[in-house]
Amino acid sequence: MRILRASYLLGGLFSGAALVSAQGSGSSIPTPAAREAVLAIVERLTAMDSPVRPAAVDKDPFYPAAGELDDETAKRGDALTDEERLELLAAQIKPTGSVELGGEPQLLFTEKRQKIGDKLTIVLEKVEYVVEIVSIEKNRFRIRYNNLETTRSIK
Repeated sequence: MRILRASYLLGGLFSGAALVSAQGSGSSIPTPAAREAVLAIVERLTAMDSPVRPAAVDKDPFYPAAGELDDETAKRGDALTDEERLELLAAQIKPTGSVELGGEPQLLFTEKRQKIGDKLTIVLEKVEYVVEIVSIEKNRFRIRYNNLETTRSIK
């Protein structure tokens, strides 16, 4: 900010000096009236003490008001435990079967195969969660979320 003020001050002085010399004054020293005009311009340019600040945000996007949340989420809040959340996440995983290729078991979905150690992204109430496939057997699989595991059957 100080550099900006100094550059305005010097720019004003130089432009004032050029203005006075362009007027055809016989002496190299400007008249008091010309100096006052230049000083008035400099004062006006350096009068900005504080930078322009952005307007305050009315609505915080990271912490929405309770009225903006879904009805179900607002009623329940964050009352789900990790075990309950894991069961809800596991209920959304619907494999079509399992197969063993090259001695490695794989979980079949409609268009892709997942193996042990793969991570699945599941959306629950507009929030993405990542679960890991821990084990796959012929008729069931096991997943992990936050160091908690659950077993689901393949239907």
